[in-house]
Amino acid sequence: MTDPAQHNAGKTCWNCPAVEFKGHVDFRACGQAAFSRAAEGQLVVECKRREEIGYFDPMSITYDACPEYEATEFGYLLRGMRVMILGMDGYLGWPLALKLAKLGCQVFGIDNMLRRELVAERGAQSVLPIGSMQERIESARELLGVEIDFRPIDLCDREEFFAYVEEVKPEAFVQYAEIPSAPYSMASVETATKTIYNNNIGTLNLMFAMRDYAPEASMIKLGTMGEYGSPLTGRPLFEGLFPGDAVLQHGDDEWSLGGELVPRDPVSFYHVSKVQGTFTMYESCKYWWLRGIDVMQGVVYGLHTPELMTDPSLNTRFDIDEWWGTVINRFVAQAVVGAPLTIFGSGNQIRGYITVADAMQCMIRLLASPPEPGQYEVVNQVTDVLSVRELAQPVARIGRDEFDLTPTIQRIENPRVEAEEHPYEVIHEKLEKDFGFSSQSNVEDEIRYMFKRLMEPSSRELIEASRDTLFPKTLWSGGEKTLEVVEADLDY
Repeated sequence: MTDPAQHNAGKTCWNCPAVEFKGHVDFRACGQAAFSRAAEGQLVVECKRREEIGYFDPMSITYDACPEYEATEFGYLLRGMRVMILGMDGYLGWPLALKLAKLGCQVFGIDNMLRRELVAERGAQSVLPIGSMQERIESARELLGVEIDFRPIDLCDREEFFAYVEEVKPEAFVQYAEIPSAPYSMASVETATKTIYNNNIGTLNLMFAMRDYAPEASMIKLGTMGEYGSPLTGRPLFEGLFPGDAVLQHGDDEWSLGGELVPRDPVSFYHVSKVQGTFTMYESCKYWWLRGIDVMQGVVYGLHTPELMTDPSLNTRFDIDEWWGTVINRFVAQAVVGAPLTIFGSGNQIRGYITVADAMQCMIRLLASPPEPGQYEVVNQVTDVLSVRELAQPVARIGRDEFDLTPTIQRIENPRVEAEEHPYEVIHEKLEKDFGFSSQSNVEDEIRYMFKRLMEPSSRELIEASRDTLFPKTLWSGGEKTLEVVEADLDY
């Protein structure tokens, strides 16, 4: 049996981002086509790293036989792979940069530093202090022995971004360069417009840059489970596309749905922008024979990776406010300063979740196994499916029993427009089955680690200074208001 870590051991040059395809194959009309040797013309490849090989059959060399690949705990990874991270300064971009650099990749990154600006604009801050990007890169060099190349480039600045891609010629891209906040997108027409413009124009620029300057590269785009919404029919949330045996029945007629995109039902203007990004990527893979993996990611929480634990100077940002903080992170911060843990409405809303450590593992496994040319692949990236109530309870219990805190839980008016009672079945099989993923963390251990970090005096002071931002005020129906408490002192 193949070691799950080497899930891509049998893959061939079809999947290598460092090859250029020759011959008369054209599957651009359908990004879901099954790739095979063309009936007419010989299908061959040329390795850009080992030109001395000349043209050869793409099925003749597998990753484990290729001298350009190294075995890692995440699978066979292209030695010195040039990976460009878009949004490197962010919560996820920075830990991924550190991890890839430690694995021996050449890491390049851009960021317009907009997240820092927008967080400050709302009167909030990261409660784990972070240095400038240059300070962080210097710390990574000194403490981890790695080199990271960073440019302060806005992905929406087409000319500057295209020039950087042409210079680097990345073999893989990771698209994190988006405004990641549903509440922010709902605050006003200005914030909605900024979210839609930044997220959609950025992704569109990326696809054209790949077409023109890095057509053999693979691309991983961060989507979100929120694109699917919460279907009240109970329909499972399949991984992007309906399975081959799915059918639609109407009257006496029946049609296959196999390979069709699963319907999207975005729950904010932020999620609308993510759905647009999905279609931009899906169509680009078809039009230009690009390689793409769309990650429908659950809510990410925590701050625990080996690289981040090395030294505080390597901190990733950690937001706890209503606009930028994810729910578990915010709950822990509320407990630390003695504020009630606030759940919206009934608290029975169900979502998928994943720790930052597991999210990083997933991304590297996907980078280690790029799709075939023209292929648009989708994975649902979650490890736990829980209600908001089920999240608040262990936070309160651990805070009380292990950290001598006195947390309370209360229900408040729901600022969002959403179903509070709904079925939620997430299909998330591909990461384990196709990419060898196995979760290395769990909810309660990650909560404990967050408590340890946020109980430190410096962090606790920053949370206290941002106390007012812990409580939601932004209404999906428009405007802001102080939300009434519906039920206080819930049991846990």
